[in-house]
Amino acid sequence: MNRDLDALTKIQNLSSDEFERFKTAVKILTSKTFIIRGIEKERELYNFTIRNIALFDAWFTCMDAVLSRDESLGVIAFRGSGSNRLFFSREEICAVLVLRLIYEDKKLEVTLTTFPAISVADFQQKYNAVTGDEIKKTALINVLRRLSSCKLISFDTQDFSDPEGLIKLYPSIPLSIGRDALDEAVSLIKEKDGADS
Repeated sequence: MNRDLDALTKIQNLSSDEFERFKTAVKILTSKTFIIRGIEKERELYNFTIRNIALFDAWFTCMDAVLSRDESLGVIAFRGSGSNRLFFSREEICAVLVLRLIYEDKKLEVTLTTFPAISVADFQQKYNAVTGDEIKKTALINVLRRLSSCKLISFDTQDFSDPEGLIKLYPSIPLSIGRDALDEAVSLIKEKDGADS
């Protein structure tokens, strides 16, 4: 037997309640990509997953996928392959890049129970400045709605177009775009700015 899969035998030792938590965690990871400790509803599930990480790693190996985790941020992320991956539009990719830059600036505000926040207007202004393009209101709403569904951000209201609305930045943002990709994107933006001058 493959040594990486030995942990699968641990599934037999789970109680019925633990097995339900296991199934819930797998569903959340495969459909929403992240389990975030700082979200109150997910704290117990996060702790359960970390305690049983060898079982989860073995399970996802069978799917040709992996779990990434950052316990300092309190985030577990699903990394699928091929059709198991999320694909973003250009505007969504730019928005994630902007969110990552903002998150880097505000990461000291992160605690176990609160997340840093930025207004929709401030996000839009930063997006326009970083990309050199003005994002239209409809595109902005669609981008924010999609990133919210992907658990990168959340809102204090359901009105994505309210310029005063607050966008909460989840610690899943750094796992969505790695440091190397961030540095590469920033250098490409700087090159574009240099070429436009």
